[in-house]
Amino acid sequence: MRNSVKCPNCSFENSNYEYICRNCKSFIRDRVYNLDLWSLTGALIENPRKAFQQIVYSEHKNFIFCILILVAAKLLVNIRFISVYSIGDFNPVTGIYLSYLIVLIVFTLLIVLYAYGFTRGYKVFKINTRFRDNLAVLIYSFLPFTFGIIFIFVIELIVFGRHLFSNNPSPFIINESIAYFFAGSEIFIMLWSIFLMFIAFRFQTNSSLHSIINTILFFTLLALLSFYSSKLIFTLSIF
Repeated sequence: MRNSVKCPNCSFENSNYEYICRNCKSFIRDRVYNLDLWSLTGALIENPRKAFQQIVYSEHKNFIFCILILVAAKLLVNIRFISVYSIGDFNPVTGIYLSYLIVLIVFTLLIVLYAYGFTRGYKVFKINTRFRDNLAVLIYSFLPFTFGIIFIFVIELIVFGRHLFSNNPSPFIINESIAYFFAGSEIFIMLWSIFLMFIAFRFQTNSSLHSIINTILFFTLLALLSFYSSKLIFTLSIF
């Protein structure tokens, strides 16, 4: 296996998530029960590979639902920004709760289906991974998005108010330097998540090429879904 770890006792190759050797039953590593979000966040900044190693090793994938909920909220904000350019200035007819529910379902389906496809598909390359590990590392790759919705978006809303999602006038006309600062922050969050996803796939596949391909493919799918969702969600009226 390309992503194997050798047993220190008998040198048998085990999947990278095993903690007991399947051959001699000796311990390969310490058992990890839970994830500590605070220390894991620090590790994602200082040593992402070690952080994703802990995520894969952990028996309980703590906080993934909380992260998923916050990431969906940030994606809704991003899609609303995109809608300004894909549709133009308009008054959304879709309620915020319905919009959020649609984004949450679509993003969850993307994550779940991609994790499942990755788990099944890479067995061809003799890369043995678990669905729940792949699901967890994908979700944790979007942890920077939670910082975006908790901190950056709140400040943007305070500074620009109702003009945040407008072209008449746009935030760049109201205060160009601050608008560019926020735009740069949004780009940084996106690039950080892309980098984390690359490291996550790198740990799971032990291949830079496969990591690049999967990272590009996932974010391309996400970009397409975001663009078409921006045209659909805010013009959807079911009442």
